[in-house]
Amino acid sequence: MRCRAGRLRPRGFSDDSSGKVPQVSRSAQQAAENEATFRLANERLSQKASELELGDQLTPYLCECEDERCTKVVELSRDEYEEVRAHPRRFVMVRGHQKADEQVVRERSRYAVVEKAGEEGELVARRDPRSPSG
Repeated sequence: MRCRAGRLRPRGFSDDSSGKVPQVSRSAQQAAENEATFRLANERLSQKASELELGDQLTPYLCECEDERCTKVVELSRDEYEEVRAHPRRFVMVRGHQKADEQVVRERSRYAVVEKAGEEGELVARRDPRSPSG
């Protein structure tokens, strides 16, 4: 996709009113990319669970932490998963996988839910597959 100046613009980024592409720190961008990738995989797992009519039994989902090498599994009921997905800036992860500066909005024995803020929050909200722009 090209911006008005003819330069390539990454998907999910929009021009500001000056016609310039906003600058995003590499670490926030990479973290958002990793989390969005895990979230997309979990959307597919959720769809498969629905197709298999698993109801409200616990279903395995991938930890949505920033670590691209993480292979931990979080078990959630359908309602628990949908409660996280209702907020485009929220992610579910194994307890203890959250960063110290992340806001934990829910913590249970099986998982933690964090809400992203700042530029990372903006990036992940734009990449939410359930949002009109995702």
